[in-house]
Amino acid sequence: MKLELTQKLQQQQILAPQMILSMEILLLTNPELENRIQEELMSNPALEIVEPHPETAEPPAPAPPAVSQSEIERQEAEVFAQLEAFQNLPSFASYESRARRPAQESDDKFEALANVAGKPEGLGQYLIQQIHLMNLPPPVVEIAENIINNLDSRGYLLFPAEEIKSSLGPDCSEDNFRRALEAVRGLDPPGVGARDLQHCLILQLERDGHEYALEMAIIRNHLEDLGRNKLPKIARDLGRTMEEIKEALEIITALRPAPGRFYEHPPTLRVLPEVVVEKVEGKFEVKVDEESLPQLNISESCRQLLRQARGDPEVVKFIRKRIEGAQWLIQAIRQRQRTIYDIAKAIVEYQKDFMENGPTCLRAMKMQTIADLIGVHISTISRAIKGKYVQTPWGTFELRYFFTGGVERSDGQLESRRNIYREIGDLIQNEDKSQPLSDSDITRILRGRGLDIARRTVTKYREQERIPSSRLRKQF
Repeated sequence: MKLELTQKLQQQQILAPQMILSMEILLLTNPELENRIQEELMSNPALEIVEPHPETAEPPAPAPPAVSQSEIERQEAEVFAQLEAFQNLPSFASYESRARRPAQESDDKFEALANVAGKPEGLGQYLIQQIHLMNLPPPVVEIAENIINNLDSRGYLLFPAEEIKSSLGPDCSEDNFRRALEAVRGLDPPGVGARDLQHCLILQLERDGHEYALEMAIIRNHLEDLGRNKLPKIARDLGRTMEEIKEALEIITALRPAPGRFYEHPPTLRVLPEVVVEKVEGKFEVKVDEESLPQLNISESCRQLLRQARGDPEVVKFIRKRIEGAQWLIQAIRQRQRTIYDIAKAIVEYQKDFMENGPTCLRAMKMQTIADLIGVHISTISRAIKGKYVQTPWGTFELRYFFTGGVERSDGQLESRRNIYREIGDLIQNEDKSQPLSDSDITRILRGRGLDIARRTVTKYREQERIPSSRLRKQF
């Protein structure tokens, strides 16, 4: 063993800071980019927002035409007449007295909260409100609240009732827990507090107050057969006719298997299209949204400070670094806008039939196809379209929507996967429900239409669309 010093020459690809910044900016949506710009404005003094000049601003709106004095008096008379009509309403006095309160008596905080949209009421909150309206002893109310807090989003108990009772400690008596559990199961919507699906359906039938002997028998003994659509077997085992079983099935299917799901309120996503496609004089024009983004520039005060600090190398180094970072950000944003525009324009040209005739004419398209058309790497396409939307004459779509695989037709053309989904759905919708089409039947029909598709592919597409199999679709 020995120590020696050697030299080695090799090539190594390293991402420059500008390239890393460009990739990060390309990934961002417009709201995310706005937040990034605000962060840069707070941390980089060399960056500033360009305010629009007065001469470039929009001209003021023209003054309204002059109104004669008689017209003003006529309008005032109409307003006073409407006010008098409102004063005759029973509740107007309370509004009037509230409006005449002194300014110091008004509750600004209450007014502000009154103008804010309230959070949608959830299942737990709705059930607790009902519990407090019932005439129950305080210990029972407290136990009922604990039971409600142990319900899942469907309204089912998360744990067995015995386990919930034991978690409440020795002070929870058997009688109080039973009363609380019965109270919870008697709340609206029917079926909450159930142990499982079978118990949930039984609770709903019991709340109805009618006699459901056949329905109860099916739920208790043949729920699995019902899920597999084995109606003839259920009829044989229960000694009933198919008509009776079908009538019972209509009642059972009207029940809610997850009553709590009705009170779920998923957050509403606000979609802001970053690309707008419009047809102007027979041609489709692509516009990238730039109005929502602030216009950035290098601060002139930083440039002056750089000229004044020639004798201090530390200050010069600091200012140059900040100016360089600001320039990189401005260039990255411009490059992002240009890349999105090039990709959107290539998509519109490739999917011209879609833009003209709608989603039924969507072509199969891969990311590599667009990457070759505009001369960029496929990873750039993937970054640029992430989370971004385009507004077309047929609605707003995610850019990723247009990238779909396909199946080769007999003429060599590719049929998009989404169109195949639609064809399979149309075939199943128009089938004979007493003799539904199997996957093999659908495959044979699609092959007759020129699609070279395998049966397992049809099965996969059908399951992706959450369409049940032919056995479960059969109606007796």
